[in-house]
Amino acid sequence: MQRSLSVLAWLVRRSTWLALGCVLLLACAPAASDPPVARVSPTPVLAPTVTLTPARPTGQPATPPGTPAAGSGASSERGVRIRADGTLLVDGQPFFPFGFALYPAYNSEEFRPETLRSIAASGFNTLHAPIRINYPELQADAAALGMRLIAEIYPYELDDAGIVRAIRHVKDGPALLAYGIADDVDDGEYYTPELVTRIDQLVKTADRQHPTYISGFVPQRINLFMQSADTVAMQSYPIGKTYWEHARIGHVNYALSSAMAAAQPFNRPVIANLQAFAWPEQREPTAVEIRNMTYQALVNNVRGIIYYAYNDGYWRLEEHPAVLQALRDLAPEVRRLAPVLLDGAYTPLQTGKPDLPAAQWRYADEVYVMIVNATDRAAAATVNLAAPVSGPPKPLFDQRPGGMTFNAGRLQGSLEPMAVEVYVFKAAR
Repeated sequence: MQRSLSVLAWLVRRSTWLALGCVLLLACAPAASDPPVARVSPTPVLAPTVTLTPARPTGQPATPPGTPAAGSGASSERGVRIRADGTLLVDGQPFFPFGFALYPAYNSEEFRPETLRSIAASGFNTLHAPIRINYPELQADAAALGMRLIAEIYPYELDDAGIVRAIRHVKDGPALLAYGIADDVDDGEYYTPELVTRIDQLVKTADRQHPTYISGFVPQRINLFMQSADTVAMQSYPIGKTYWEHARIGHVNYALSSAMAAAQPFNRPVIANLQAFAWPEQREPTAVEIRNMTYQALVNNVRGIIYYAYNDGYWRLEEHPAVLQALRDLAPEVRRLAPVLLDGAYTPLQTGKPDLPAAQWRYADEVYVMIVNATDRAAAATVNLAAPVSGPPKPLFDQRPGGMTFNAGRLQGSLEPMAVEVYVFKAAR
């Protein structure tokens, strides 16, 4: 998720947080009688207790440990599991992660308990936060607020025993959702599928009750890592990235549709990492752009959204009130849609235009339809629904009226630039 920084700023932030992260390692250092261990490296020697699975796709679905059978609904087991449709189950209940990356240590000047309370009160339920020595305190406070944590480790700074100690430091905490084991995984600079698979299996020697999580940003390479961890995130941060060939808002749809297609054979949940920051020397995204990027993710049936970033030591969201308010305004909409996204029957819909994604969900006796104009131009749209419904279309959110008409099973109309329209129909009997 560190793609939000310039190279220099990234290095400054990385070195700062790694220094803090080492506090945990030093505090939990092995006793003198412990045997020496080898660092995790691109060419590791496996410990006898670690069993690897194939790192590259083999054409056969790979089911993470503890995954309930198809159609089983919720699991009665404690911990976090992955349902057959890729939905995360927390203590047996479907869960849609919706929150931020937040890197400073808890109860520090940069991340106080009131910050955590404010995030929870705004409707967010998840933080991606690195493991620190005071992580149990963060876990307890997050759990009291109904929040969950993706606990990040830095495997290139820890040896095998250090990784296991970090996992044991947090694994019994009440708010744990997953372990972040590799970031920018597909940049070709450090990680390979085999190395990430090895880290994944090492983590599982200490805890099999919580899934592993990786994040990438290269749509053409993320498929190589789909069997290397239980959950895969895809980054797309196009606003203001002027030197990049994909600096257009529709890149979010392209990146996530690519990741979803690669994940489907292996039952991997895809989490969207979306832009809530400004690139150095560039403008911040507008409220319209943030909403559009969010719905591009939702229309692709992602299993959660983590925005980069609330605070990474360089970007502080609280210093950008327009961006923060735009995100807060989205929280009630995502909360309203969460049951539909988690338990509805999803069907992508064809518009004939790659930057005009659409989808529908059948949930109980209703059909929800979503269409997104991922361009800065008005666009005509015709969408044939995949199931019989009774009209007329009703906009799901009263404060956001739609402009499309419905006739003979078809939605038609013109969408304004970067428009998002969400309708609900009664399912035909």
